[in-house]
Amino acid sequence: MKRFRLSRVWLLIVPLAFLGATPGPSRVEKTVDTTADPLISLSNLKGHVTVKGWEKSQVHLVSVSASPRIEVDVEQFPPSGRAAKMHFATHILDPQLGDKSTDYSLDVPLGSSLQIRNPEGSVQIQTLQGEASLDSVGGTISVSDVAGHLAIRSIGGDIEMVRPSGRVEADSVNGSVRIVSASSSRLRVSTTSGKIFYEGDFLPGGVYELKDYNGDMEILALASASFEVNASTVRGKVIADPDISFKPKRHPAFRPPGSSSLFGTHNTGSANLDLTSFSGTIRIRRLP
Repeated sequence: MKRFRLSRVWLLIVPLAFLGATPGPSRVEKTVDTTADPLISLSNLKGHVTVKGWEKSQVHLVSVSASPRIEVDVEQFPPSGRAAKMHFATHILDPQLGDKSTDYSLDVPLGSSLQIRNPEGSVQIQTLQGEASLDSVGGTISVSDVAGHLAIRSIGGDIEMVRPSGRVEADSVNGSVRIVSASSSRLRVSTTSGKIFYEGDFLPGGVYELKDYNGDMEILALASASFEVNASTVRGKVIADPDISFKPKRHPAFRPPGSSSLFGTHNTGSANLDLTSFSGTIRIRRLP
């Protein structure tokens, strides 16, 4: 009789334990046929977003949400046939949910154009021929081998661009910006308190504008690079290493008292390099 009673208690406890269990992650996987150059937009709140270009005219999505109370919407236009536009959106079904993160992994056609907003998460883009507009608040943004126009905005996260070849516009407030091996002819970068690092060449006729308020700036230029530099800082210093020489301009721009500047030409000066800072140090070095 005692054994029977114990068994009845056990049967009651097991369902209660399962009812109190924390729901596990939710996974979505989907493949959609598209045109060769679709417009793809993604709106997320928190998590990692990774996008890679491939040669297929398909979009392959894998998303993993921290809870089944997070919903991932997938919309395409037109609704049937090959999609020319796709939109992915994260919806939080429970406002009281603790972990609201969703990680996205997308394989997209090489010719795709991207619009990605991920305020509390990171964004990583690899190998793309189309344009990309990327926004984050606190997450890092990393881009490599993108040929189209890049428009990147972040408040607290760092930005890294490797081998961009289209027009570049990158803005951050507290984050640093790093550009390596760029083949862009139009590049504008600004940050308030982060650092700016540029390594590589400058295309003939190119315009490169780098602005920093109180962070340091470092330029590593090839010995064969040809550019005209206009570098100035109000309270910081402009330093050019001895192994990279400049021909001074005949009529340098006005320099406020106490400021530091450099106006000169390296080789034939075929590109324009404009470097400005308020209190940071600007240093120009030759790439080994």
